[in-house]
Amino acid sequence: MRTVTAFFKALGDPHTYNLCGNPEACFGLVWGVPIPVLSILLDGVLLDGKDRSIGFILSQHPWQLAFLLHPFLFAIVFGAMGTMRRDLEARNRELIARLEREATTDPLTGVRNRRHVLQELEKAVARAGRAEDAVAVVMFDLDNFKVVNDTKGHLAGDRLLRAVADALQESLRIGDTLGRYGGDEFLLVAPGTREGAEAVAERAQAMVVERTGTSISSGVALSGEDGTRAAQLIAAADRALAAIKRERKVRGLSAGR
Repeated sequence: MRTVTAFFKALGDPHTYNLCGNPEACFGLVWGVPIPVLSILLDGVLLDGKDRSIGFILSQHPWQLAFLLHPFLFAIVFGAMGTMRRDLEARNRELIARLEREATTDPLTGVRNRRHVLQELEKAVARAGRAEDAVAVVMFDLDNFKVVNDTKGHLAGDRLLRAVADALQESLRIGDTLGRYGGDEFLLVAPGTREGAEAVAERAQAMVVERTGTSISSGVALSGEDGTRAAQLIAAADRALAAIKRERKVRGLSAGR
C-alpha cells in the first residue's frame, strides 16, 4: 500500500516528467516508440490482409492513433518509478547520515562522543608516527561543576555543559576534534605543537568564562614527549590537569589565610 501511495505521489511530482533530470522518463519515452509502431503495422496486416504503410493504416483506421500514446504513457510510468527511486535513495542517505551522527555525537552537548574522539585520537597518533609529526591532547575539566548540580539541580548542570561545549567548539582550529570524555570532562585532539595546543586551550578557557561565567581547567600532553600511544597521552594530559587543579587549590588556600 505504501508503494502504491508513493507511486501516485510521484505521478503528481513535476520532476517526474523532466526528461533531462529524470533519465527513466526519457528511457520510457524511447522504449515506448517501437510498441505502437509494431502494433499498428500488425493490426494493418490483420485487418486489411496486406502490408501497408503506417500512414495508410492510420488514414483507414484513425482509432489506431491511440497506440501513439504508448511512448507518453511509458514516459509517465517510468518517470514516476525513477522519481520513487530517487526519493528512496534520498531518504536512505538521510537515514544513514542521521545514524552516523547519533553514533558519533554526544546527545547532551552535541559535540563528538567519547568513542568517536578516542578513535580520532588513535588515527591522529598513527598519522603523526608515520609522518614524524606530533599531536597534542588537551583534557578540559569544568571547575566546581558538582556545586552547580548540588545547588541548582541537574537540569542547570546540563544547560551549563551545553553552553561550555558550544564555547569550546567555537575556539577550535580547522583539524581539531573535540569530544565529551565523560561527565564534565572534554577531550581535544589537536595536531601540531604543544604551544599551539596551549594557545587553543587558553582561548577556549577565556571563551568559556566569557560565555558562562564559569572557569575550566586544562592539561596538555604531546606525542613523543609524553607518550607514543593514545592511552599514554590521555594519562599524561590527565596528570597535567590534576597538577594544575592542585596548584590552584593551594594558591586559593594561601590567599585565604
